[in-house]
Parts: sequence; structure tokens; C-alpha cells
Amino acid sequence: MKLLPRATRAVDPEKAYKYAISKAPISRPSYFGILAKHEAFWVDLQPMLLRRGYQLRPRYQPGWIPSWLKLSKPVANIFKHEDALCLRNSKTIDATRLDGTKVIIKVVDSSTDEYPIAQFLNSPELRSDKCNHTVPILDAMPYPNDDTKLLMVMPYLDQFHRAPFRRVGEVYEAVYQYVQTVHRDPCWFNLMMDASNIIPRGTHFVASDTHDGVSNSFKWRQRWSVRPIQYYYIDFDISRRYPPELKNVDLKEMSRAGQDRTAPEFKRSGPYNPFQADIYQLRNAILKLIDEYIPEGLEPLILLGNAMTNINPKDRPSLSEALKYLDEMDERTFKRRIWRRQDSFGDRFKIKYCWCNPVVGSILLAEEYHKYDRILPPSTVV
Repeated sequence: MKLLPRATRAVDPEKAYKYAISKAPISRPSYFGILAKHEAFWVDLQPMLLRRGYQLRPRYQPGWIPSWLKLSKPVANIFKHEDALCLRNSKTIDATRLDGTKVIIKVVDSSTDEYPIAQFLNSPELRSDKCNHTVPILDAMPYPNDDTKLLMVMPYLDQFHRAPFRRVGEVYEAVYQYVQTVHRDPCWFNLMMDASNIIPRGTHFVASDTHDGVSNSFKWRQRWSVRPIQYYYIDFDISRRYPPELKNVDLKEMSRAGQDRTAPEFKRSGPYNPFQADIYQLRNAILKLIDEYIPEGLEPLILLGNAMTNINPKDRPSLSEALKYLDEMDERTFKRRIWRRQDSFGDRFKIKYCWCNPVVGSILLAEEYHKYDRILPPSTVV
């Protein structure tokens, strides 16, 4: 006689919660899967998004039950489960198209110029311009029962510094592309890249140092082996479109909005030239990146950055002058390796000779070797 297996019963949720808090602090809403206010509305949007061809992660499906509450044994750390990872803000969420392509959906305020400007920048004429490094717009849809908002769909991008830079030419390529476009808020969190060739398995939207949100393994290719990399600007909520007949020197702004408000003209009253402020802000982002690295080999970019932050806006180079300076850089230096300040001698040895590639941290102990990320075989060996 063949015995049927006993049906697996889920552990009692209250007992499981008591076990979890005995191991580490965790809020009751988090453990029981009660969505925060800033993310709950996405569940209501999921059916409409699915009809449009966009699938949200399991956490935002109607009727979602946390995976850890379905287990037969209590779980001490719910964050080993992907569906425990919640959004950091309400404006953006990741989704997957039915063809498997990952995208970002953003809630846009209809009263701003963000969507009209994004539409303008994505016109066939401007999209074909190689100097246009603004994020492509894939789709747009009305927000249900609310005319003050709309939903804008963009490619899934990663922050431009997601993977370390390893050569002078990699930093040069990023700087060159960002200098080609005026943005009105060219700051750290608005600088993105298409990392599909660098990180073929992609990153998790919430836990970007993982592929799937839970596993420690993270594999990526060095930028130099898969160049060119495409870099983009995102967020146009404070951008403006100026009449083409208005010359750059005649542009004046009063707004002090944006991530970086350290420009000298922001601290003074009265109008200022927004393009000159752009140059100052972009410099801060460039030097913030370079400051993470030993400067050997990066001196020309540091000199450019310093020129871009002259106290007198009129003494700063224009974007065209900055591009001319970059065009004159010695290409023979582009293959030169650069190192983060945190990279130890052991790090450098493993990176150069053992095909190991740490994303974060400096690994000093042999028993911590598992924290290193293996480099994928380069698609182009240079």
C-alpha cells in the first residue's frame, strides 16, 4: 500500500512572528506583509498595468501572501525572501513586459513640464541625435481616475557608478556623454547607464548589489571590455524648454530647485544663467566620482572639473569648450588602470591576475574571498 505524503501546513503566523523578533528586531507590519502607504496603491494599478503588458513583482499582486508565511517552519530573516523588499519611494516601480524586458514605471505630475519635455526629447529628430543622452520614453498611460497624474514607462537603467570604473577611458566615456547634454539638474542620482552589457543578469530594483534581491553572487563585466556604454539623464521635473531664438547668454532663471544647491549663484538673490549652473552641478558629480579613486591618470578630468566650478559663472567653460578639452585628451592614456582608494594591494592583485572583481568593500582576509564577484568572460578582450 502506497502512503500519500502528509500535506504541508504553514506555521502559525503569531508563533512565527514571536520566533522572528526573538532573533532580530522587525516590525509587525513588515513581518505580516502589510504594505506601506507609499507602495500600496501599486497593487490597485496592477490589473490595469497587466492589461497594458506590464507585470509587477509578486509583492504587488492583488491577494499577495508573503512567501515566508507559507512555510512549515518559522523564518528568522524575512529579507532572504525577495517579496520582503519594499519600494523606497512611491514615484517609481520596476516591472517586466510580457516579452521579458525590464522597465521602470514612473508617476508623473501632469502640472509640470516633465512629460512634455520628455516627449520633445524623444521626437524622432532628437532621438536620432547622438548627443541626446536623455532617457528614452517607451510608453505613457493615463493614471486611473486622476487627471493630475500620468504613468511614464522608461527602460530599466542602473546608476552610472553601479559597477566600479577600472580604466581612465571608462570615466572619460561617461563624462564625455554627460557633457553633451544640458539637463537643469545634472546631479548624482540623475546620472544613469544602460548596464545590460556590463551586468547581463541585471540588478534588483531595491537591492541593486544583487541580481535577484537575495543571493550574494554578483557577476559583471568590466566596462572596457563591452564599450561603448550608453549613459543617460533621468528626471525632467524641474527642466524647462527655452525658445530657440533665445541665446544662451540671455537665459535667466530664478528657481533654486534640484539635488545640488551649492552653486554660488544659488546663494545669491536674483536671476542666474541655468546652463552655467548646470556646469557647476555636473562638475560636483564628476569630482564626487573621481574622489573615490586614486587620482593618478585622472588629472586631466580633475582639471576640467575644477574649471567648471569657478565662483564667477562667466569664467566656467561652456559645454562646447568642455567637449573640446575632452576631445584633446591623449587617447593613449585611456587603457591605464585606475584604482579606488579602498582597493588594497591584495584587491589589485586579484583584479589584475585572478579575474576577481569586488563591487564594494576591501577584502583582506582569505576566508572572505567568497565576497568577491567573479568577472564574466569579456565579450571583447582588449
